[in-house]
Amino acid sequence: MSDVDYSKIDFINDAERGYFEEARLGVTVQHFLVSDVGRYLHGRAKFALEEVKQKMLDLDPGIPSFLQEFVGLQKDAWAAESFMKWCAEAIVNGENANHQLEEYRNG
Repeated sequence: MSDVDYSKIDFINDAERGYFEEARLGVTVQHFLVSDVGRYLHGRAKFALEEVKQKMLDLDPGIPSFLQEFVGLQKDAWAAESFMKWCAEAIVNGENANHQLEEYRNG
């Protein structure tokens, strides 16, 4: 996180403070996703999702362990999709919060 001291900001109210924190989180996620670690993890999630899709297509519904294997693959897909979704949501929510901050200050 940033070493910037935000305690001196004079927020209009708690809602504005909340929008500020959410906007800051969105920016932090954006910076994370362009970092080496962020690109690596996002790339791993995308690769894992593609791998799961292929394994699901290759899975033989006639084998006794089909359901167990299918459920396991669904869990793997959920984990990869969730990571990407949570990152995207944090960015979108941060952008929306930034617009709300602008309205508070300019409105």
